[in-house]
Amino acid sequence: MVDHDTSSIPPDDSIEIDVPLRASHAATLRLLVASLGADAGFSIDDLDDLKLAVSEVFTLLAENAPVDGHHRARLRIRIDEGAFVIELGDERASAPIELDPLSATILASVTDEHEVAPTGVRLVKKLAESTV
Repeated sequence: MVDHDTSSIPPDDSIEIDVPLRASHAATLRLLVASLGADAGFSIDDLDDLKLAVSEVFTLLAENAPVDGHHRARLRIRIDEGAFVIELGDERASAPIELDPLSATILASVTDEHEVAPTGVRLVKKLAESTV
């Protein structure tokens, strides 16, 4: 495995993007996460895990958003102590986010940590020891 220099993404640097909560924008977020994850040194399998986790949370948010067209998802990505931290949520959500059992199982299997908050989900994927 090739060693990657994660210095291209400073630990105190975060990237944020707001997108309309429509399922059609899930691909945009997957592409962004995959690109930044590749820059950080994740393996292809880990990139697939990240994309699946983001897609799962975004789809859940989109399915539960009112169809008024005013709700947006905020995605925040940062590197924190050798881990990729992704926060994805809808601050205007009318009800707390709840993961169904299948979503919880998926997130548990593809992330190192996930935490559900009332308006979003925090995902953590650690860089493998050999890539840091």
